[in-house]
Amino acid sequence: MFAFWIAAALLSAATAGLIVYRGAHAARTLAGSDGNPSAAVYRRQLAELDDLAARGLLAQGEQRSARAEAARRLLGAVDAAAPPAMPTSSGRVLIAVLAGAAPMLALAIYFIVGSPERPDQPFARRVDAWQTADPASLGPAQMTAVLQRVVARRPGDALALYYLGRAQQAAGDVFSAERSLKKALALQPSQASYWTALGEILIAESKGDVSSDARVAYQRAHTQDPTAPEPRYYLAKARIAAGDVQGGLADWRALAGDLAADDRRKAVLLQQIGAVEKTGALPVEAEASAPAAGQQAFIRAMVAGLGARLEAQPNDPAGWGRLVRSYGVLGDAPRREAAMARARGLFKDRPDAWRVFEEAAEARQ
Repeated sequence: MFAFWIAAALLSAATAGLIVYRGAHAARTLAGSDGNPSAAVYRRQLAELDDLAARGLLAQGEQRSARAEAARRLLGAVDAAAPPAMPTSSGRVLIAVLAGAAPMLALAIYFIVGSPERPDQPFARRVDAWQTADPASLGPAQMTAVLQRVVARRPGDALALYYLGRAQQAAGDVFSAERSLKKALALQPSQASYWTALGEILIAESKGDVSSDARVAYQRAHTQDPTAPEPRYYLAKARIAAGDVQGGLADWRALAGDLAADDRRKAVLLQQIGAVEKTGALPVEAEASAPAAGQQAFIRAMVAGLGARLEAQPNDPAGWGRLVRSYGVLGDAPRREAAMARARGLFKDRPDAWRVFEEAAEARQ
């Protein structure tokens, strides 16, 4: 490393010296010439005026006025092309020294605030660490990397593709998320949650509008699960946007009646219903009040990462407890029960481990 920095310093000094030398040479060349090509033209004009006067073809008064004008222009051209001030020899040396000292100064700062003793960490090793870490500590991009590895190992796993799409959506890569969701649906086209996720992504691509493709996705989700609230919400919104205000409001009112009283979406939906009843159209701010799909997608992605880690390393009673609790928060009862059954099979004969599992599963509920 030291050899590299010394070589960098020498190269910087040599480069600075070459720049200073070439600049000084150009300045000397400019100083020894007129610099501005117009000056040569004005000099020729002066010579031609003198020649015409000597041959009697130009009156003396006209010669003086024309010569004065040409001389004025010549002086202006020479002044405009005045060479810049050249650095002195000591100034040139100072520039070279500063250029060479810059890499050494950077090296000193790096040794003070950096970690030169730590080797480079390949990306694969980083993913290894992320895969064993608590999903709550990972960002969307890190979760995406973990799930991409899971999908690479199990390309026929529709659930892994679904969670990958959710993580990509949370990371802002909606186009990759769309591809992942479509692959998951090709494997399991009857999953309503997959169609709902695809509809959310298509809405994100269309800047909040319920596009025709999103409407088809939500219709498929509604066909598979008529009680799911997200498809009902967006299908009703699409009806209002298309001009069927009363039909869309009727669907929204039915949805509001089916939502639990403590469901935060219910209050938001009732506000939107009141706004549409007053104006006869969707308010501009309606999309901002709609269910926050991005945050929900990221939560699901974190849960997916935890599930993938437990599949690889199942001897983690606290991890299984967090997974069961997470499925409960998401309202995913079937997967919660499946995780409970798996944990029961792993730890039922280990009272201490089962106690750890129960404590983790019941925490903050």
